[in-house]
Amino acid sequence: FDTISQVVAPAWSKGRVVLLGDAAWCVTLFAGYGSSLAVGGADRLGTELAAHPGDIPTALAAWEAAIRPEAERKQKLGRRVKGVYAPANPLVLWLSLLPLRLASLPPVRRYMTRRFIKG
Repeated sequence: FDTISQVVAPAWSKGRVVLLGDAAWCVTLFAGYGSSLAVGGADRLGTELAAHPGDIPTALAAWEAAIRPEAERKQKLGRRVKGVYAPANPLVLWLSLLPLRLASLPPVRRYMTRRFIKG
């Protein structure tokens, strides 16, 4: 067993050190969007550094102001849907696995085969 955690950092940079991708906003596997936010965040960082040459603190502040609202929306989504993928309640877990259990019963399997696998 393992845990899936989400760290919410108050800032993604300090001085010239910058956290990017999951190290910064960690939306968790429940929300998805990790790769797209990482690529978008890196691209936006490059854009802000180019827009503020020689002024790294201003570039980093502009970068975080641009990216943080979307990252926070995705973090919130991850917290909201985690119970769907990893239910804490044993009854909810059992109910979520019920369709798979039913599909393994011979009459249901035969019906599903006839219904969805033509040929």
